[in-house]
Amino acid sequence: ASSFLRRAKSFFAPLSRAGQAMNPPFSSPMMFWFSLMPLALARELRVIVPPSRDRSSPLSIGLSTRGGTAFRVRFDTAVEPIASPMVQPDEEDAAWTSAVSERYGQGIESPIGSLHVSERGQLTLLSPGGDVLTWSDPLIAPGEVALVGRGGRIYGAGAGPARAEHLVRYGNVTPVVNNQIGGGSEALTPHYYCMDGYAALGVVEGASDGPALAATFHASGRGVFWRNTRPGPFELYLLPSATLELGTMAYYGLVGRPRVPPLWTFGFIASRWGWADRQYIEDTLSRFRSGGFPADAFIVDFEWYTGETDYSYGPEGKDTCVDFGYSNETFPDPARQLAKYRQELHFRMGGIRKPRLCNSQNLALARTNRYLLPQGTPGGDPTNPNTKFYAIERNLDFSNPDARHWYAKQHEHYLDDGVEFWWNDEGEADYFQYEWWNVAQDEAHKARRQGQRRWSLNRAFSPGMARFGLGLWTGDSGASWEVLAKQPGYALNWALAGAPHVASDVGGFVGITTAELLVRWYQMSVFLPIMRVHSTRSKTPHFPWLWGDEAGEAMKAALEFRYRLIPYHYSFAHAMFEGRRLWMRPMLVAFPDDRHLSPLTQQWMDGDILVAPVVDERSLRKVRLPTGTWHKFEAGSAASPPIIGPVGLDGEAPQAEIPAYVRVGTIVTLAPVVQYTDALPGGALEVRVYGGADAELDFVEDDGWTMAYETGSKRRTLFKWSDDARRLSWSCEGRPPATVYKTLFVVLYGADGVRLVSEEVAFDSLGSVALGGRRLLLV
Repeated sequence: ASSFLRRAKSFFAPLSRAGQAMNPPFSSPMMFWFSLMPLALARELRVIVPPSRDRSSPLSIGLSTRGGTAFRVRFDTAVEPIASPMVQPDEEDAAWTSAVSERYGQGIESPIGSLHVSERGQLTLLSPGGDVLTWSDPLIAPGEVALVGRGGRIYGAGAGPARAEHLVRYGNVTPVVNNQIGGGSEALTPHYYCMDGYAALGVVEGASDGPALAATFHASGRGVFWRNTRPGPFELYLLPSATLELGTMAYYGLVGRPRVPPLWTFGFIASRWGWADRQYIEDTLSRFRSGGFPADAFIVDFEWYTGETDYSYGPEGKDTCVDFGYSNETFPDPARQLAKYRQELHFRMGGIRKPRLCNSQNLALARTNRYLLPQGTPGGDPTNPNTKFYAIERNLDFSNPDARHWYAKQHEHYLDDGVEFWWNDEGEADYFQYEWWNVAQDEAHKARRQGQRRWSLNRAFSPGMARFGLGLWTGDSGASWEVLAKQPGYALNWALAGAPHVASDVGGFVGITTAELLVRWYQMSVFLPIMRVHSTRSKTPHFPWLWGDEAGEAMKAALEFRYRLIPYHYSFAHAMFEGRRLWMRPMLVAFPDDRHLSPLTQQWMDGDILVAPVVDERSLRKVRLPTGTWHKFEAGSAASPPIIGPVGLDGEAPQAEIPAYVRVGTIVTLAPVVQYTDALPGGALEVRVYGGADAELDFVEDDGWTMAYETGSKRRTLFKWSDDARRLSWSCEGRPPATVYKTLFVVLYGADGVRLVSEEVAFDSLGSVALGGRRLLLV
């Protein structure tokens, strides 16, 4: 680390000399060689950079495009291109032509911009309009490159407990996956977006160094120094992008667009470690239903498949431990139980999975076939927080196709029995362990449920995993207000780094929670992409009815609010898949010109809803409304006078309040209150219009569980509000599934504070509602 810092400092020092740091490179007329060479199925421009005073050998630099959004720079064309699991673009490589610039050297031009290499070995990246976005110091070694800029801030490298509340990233970034008991997960990526107008992704060849990756960078106010910290090929992807949101969507275009998860994941998931037996499971699920607490799934820990934990096991495992079976206590009759829970109680079951083996016979087979990693998992043993590594020589090497195939075959019977999804825990032995683990689970899923969406919940991620349509959670968090306050920042940072569907352990996994803390955690999670409670086996489960009547009713109200928002949230998940916009956005993205909002992480945009939940033990509300006219956004129907921003709205918040606001000119779609997503649409769609300006909303419906939406099996509705005409109109396109909404009604919150409600009308392919005349109800 110290040598890396010295190298970074030695690079940045000359840039402080007058004028040099702010001037792009200049090249004399071209005196170096280039050629077009085949690269996989695409072309590559290869440029030979002659030796220099600092480099005795020539460099062979390869320039090409990858996907529809990125340039690829290979720093040694003598080796094969790196086949990284992080790079899985959905589009064809952008077309390019070779170009010669007297100023910048040989290069390639494309609709996404242009990239050049000078005879001194300096890279220059330009926007489609010809503006210089970044340039490099003369290249010295294939594994190092220093990009210079104009001081743009760096975002999108991920987060862990120490920096979850900060969006800007400076200093060293070593990509890593890790977990801290009581603190939470850490997932850092070899990616960033620079506000100078480009994104970058660093790629190295081969396996990772355990939980860390060798594609490291050091960011300062002057630029970014990339370094491959071990011998081997290094490639850099550069993505010209005018804004942070466009840069993030371009990055998703390179690593794989976020697939739309199953509809039920937009509801609520009940999880705990400590489901005692079959009777306890059935009593708990029935209590959700009889109490009217909406929920769609439950997750069972170790106790669903084995009778003991394996943290203390050595490399040989134990004969008594079960890897791929069921516990007779919790699931004595698994297929019939799961069918009952699914068909009668409308609950889907997910089971915890570990990336390791514990059974002696399975371990012997895996060792013989070389299916195992040598290393253990760092930290994270909840039974012994002082453990440095556990499960040594027991983690499966999922990068091995034979190991994946064997593992997939062991799981097919679970899918036949009715297990719906997997909760993937403790996969930090290797940086790409969660990636390859999901590939193995995909294989089993496709063998038994071809065409259906698969879902898993994972404790960390590497870039590209969003293409599976899976979820993440923020690790083994502690039950404290400090940890609660970090959860939105986690989700925001991870969305910018490649993981847009994020949950947390509502209430905290370890430690003792309180009713007030649990209520506020529920309320915050209404506006996260995934909502899931979890707790350790020695603590009171975080189920609403166990925390007193007042707190229980507040949690129930939060769950009902969550379910009303499902059609709105689901449409934004489609928008991310289509590459149009982010769902959960930092204030920095939504209001980039307001410097007072840019650092905020406990206030964010859920679609077009500004959310600032209470995360303070004193029940203090802290809201910063940007310029404009705003309405309070609540689950109920009450209207209130508009609020003129910019303004701060600090003060004490009653327990039932979830501070949320929408600007004039916003449309929000709401479902009726239902107890589970199987009951949707459940009645008429409520289309809320916050008047005072024209508005539009792209609303998307599909069947909620198959992959058919990717080939056009969905209904897309464009809602348009004309404020002058006081009319909502809509037009639909696509192939609607049977589950689409059949009727709708409009609720207008006027800029004058008056609320108007229309009658219910047919939701046909074309239609409109004018809020006036006899069809208008004044409330």
